[in-house]
Amino acid sequence: MGVPALPASAQVAIVLPAGGGAPWSSDELAKLRSDVDGMLANAAGLAGAHVGIVAIDTETNTVLYERDADEAFQPASTFKLVVGSAALEKLGSQFRFRTSLGLRAHIIDGLVLHAGGDPFLKAADLAGAAQAVARAGLHDVQSDVSIDDAHFDAVPYPAGWTWDDFAYDYAAPVSAIGLEENVVHLTVTPGASVGAPAQVTSAPINTVRTPIEGCQATSDPIVRDLAKTGTAGSDPDALDLRREPSGCIDVVGTIPLGAAPASLDAAVPNPVSYAYAALIAALRTAGVATSWTLSAAPFGDAHRFHPISSTPPNERPLWSHDSPPLADFIGPRFWIPSDNFVAEVLLKELAVAASGPPGTTLAGVAYERTWLQSIGVDPATMTLADGCGMSQYDRITPRDLVEILQHDWNGPNRRLILDSLPVGGARGTIEGIAGTPAAGRVFAKTGSMMHVRGLAGYLATQRHGAVTFAFEVDDWLGDYSSLAATRAAVLSRIVSD
Repeated sequence: MGVPALPASAQVAIVLPAGGGAPWSSDELAKLRSDVDGMLANAAGLAGAHVGIVAIDTETNTVLYERDADEAFQPASTFKLVVGSAALEKLGSQFRFRTSLGLRAHIIDGLVLHAGGDPFLKAADLAGAAQAVARAGLHDVQSDVSIDDAHFDAVPYPAGWTWDDFAYDYAAPVSAIGLEENVVHLTVTPGASVGAPAQVTSAPINTVRTPIEGCQATSDPIVRDLAKTGTAGSDPDALDLRREPSGCIDVVGTIPLGAAPASLDAAVPNPVSYAYAALIAALRTAGVATSWTLSAAPFGDAHRFHPISSTPPNERPLWSHDSPPLADFIGPRFWIPSDNFVAEVLLKELAVAASGPPGTTLAGVAYERTWLQSIGVDPATMTLADGCGMSQYDRITPRDLVEILQHDWNGPNRRLILDSLPVGGARGTIEGIAGTPAAGRVFAKTGSMMHVRGLAGYLATQRHGAVTFAFEVDDWLGDYSSLAATRAAVLSRIVSD
């Protein structure tokens, strides 16, 4: 059974879910359940898949429809609802990450950059730090420049992440220093003829090497240009990234002759070394001389800050930078773009808030379990391994997701959360909703991984008030457009009743 489609060109208005509306009669519920059962039974795109759905009246908790609502599913990015909701309550909507730079008094001209977990720290911010050093009259920093990343532990990846993702921006290593979200920005330009080497440049630091120089990772990151120029009109998506065991990043594949430059973001293997090299470059640009050069920048732990005693050295503060508040970034820079790195630093920050630094994934998960128990969700019904849902170990039930969303609805952050979620057909990337009766009425977090598609959030129905729902699919091998159409049909059926 399908639903009538709206014209694709229709202007979609966002309709906020609200309480009230006509109660669901027993006949309406029976018809809804029969219709949805029919949609799912006839959905070729769901053949063989594991499907779990629960939809409830948000105000009365009346179950409108459920199917395998208490079975565990791999959540993908719907898992970000857990860490986001917990962070709003524990850290507060006005929480900001802070990065600062100080001059250590016991060592002449010893600069320390204190990393506070900011996932939005940019090279331009480090330029501001370097300019503050110059304004302070420190034009010759010869003895020591170091990074203090002890706010979090040094474990870069949660358990259950797959190693072949590590070259890509969505799997950047997690650390207290998060310059450019721990990715280097690459631009690939085709050569002058088919088969010619492509030209690769990097920002914010120049780190590209030619293949003949090999891959000796003495600074971080080293990018090797192995890409070639393909024929005009060839596959524009044939460029790729490859992480070498040494940590070097290879740009491989082809870019069509005459094509516009392509952009790639590569995850750096060592965030501290990367930030250190960028800080040194910023200091030199600001006219501050240092004894280090980029080509000789130490690798690994050599430029980490190691206190010489349990008492922190006296420091002269030179510069500090705060991130936007959580209320400002939870939507546009976390839930809507579904940013994995932000999820992981929030999880470690929860650990800091609960038990002090260094923040660890395990301590963040322990806090989440305590928080879930406090809001009436049994943590034994799920497996928590990371914040973003990319771990192969993560599991959650559709009912768990709905209970978390119900807690949010009944708490002080309801409007902030509604304003921060993707809206089908209006903002974000909820596929299949545009052009259906559900457009502008589905406020939900998406989740997409290999063999996994999920969606959980709220519906603004036409007559019955708000509905809270979760629609989780895993063990799925079908066509995504078909799955998206089926899901849109189910949600439109509920919205339109």
